[in-house]
Amino acid sequence: MDDDIPVSNSPFAKLPDLLKKVIDRDVFAQGDIEIEEQNGLTIEQGDKMMDVIRMVIFKTITPVEVVATIQRVIGLDEVRAKKLALDLLGKQFLPMQWYIGNVEGLITELGGDVAKYQAEAQKNYPEVYAPQPTPETEEPTEKIISPFKDEAAKDEPTILRNIDERLTTNKGRAEVLLRLTALSQQIDEAMKSGKFGETQGQEMLHSLDALSYAINTQDLNPLEIAAIKRRLKNVLSKLAA
Repeated sequence: MDDDIPVSNSPFAKLPDLLKKVIDRDVFAQGDIEIEEQNGLTIEQGDKMMDVIRMVIFKTITPVEVVATIQRVIGLDEVRAKKLALDLLGKQFLPMQWYIGNVEGLITELGGDVAKYQAEAQKNYPEVYAPQPTPETEEPTEKIISPFKDEAAKDEPTILRNIDERLTTNKGRAEVLLRLTALSQQIDEAMKSGKFGETQGQEMLHSLDALSYAINTQDLNPLEIAAIKRRLKNVLSKLAA
């Protein structure tokens, strides 16, 4: 088998192309990270938040069910669940309203500023809010993947550079797994030197084991890749602290 053949992405592959473009943008993945941090979620709660996002995108639930689902799946109280739901609706779900159903009305019900979220969405996802160009009259559109990659790549840890693309081929996945092994060794050394306590070090190693298992056994769609990046950034930030 050719190592560069992309792995399959079902059920993501069945989504409309425009929705895939929204999910593929780096700003969407960054939004997940920011929302998790701003709402004080644990790693486990962050993973469950990603489950809620998948439920909406794949239409397992409707936007109106987000608050109740957050309470049930993540275990937040009503106040925190509504805050998290507003962040998800305004920052992540609004650009896909055309596909998943009414989002603006729910933002208003939760006390959010629709105009503010709309302006941000139009800036981040212009392909959703502007007519699609025709090949005869328009210049080629910018590459959807990683619009800020050229500026950010220099400061990114090596393991994160182009990880979206690498996780879609067998060869790339093998490289990432090798780097995760090296990262585990760094954590072991940090534990031996006393930089981390046993509990914190073991938690970080457990996170890497879970990431390795997911990369090695699953066909990853962009939502799952975003979750892997988020957890990996969390480990790297602790290691660099």
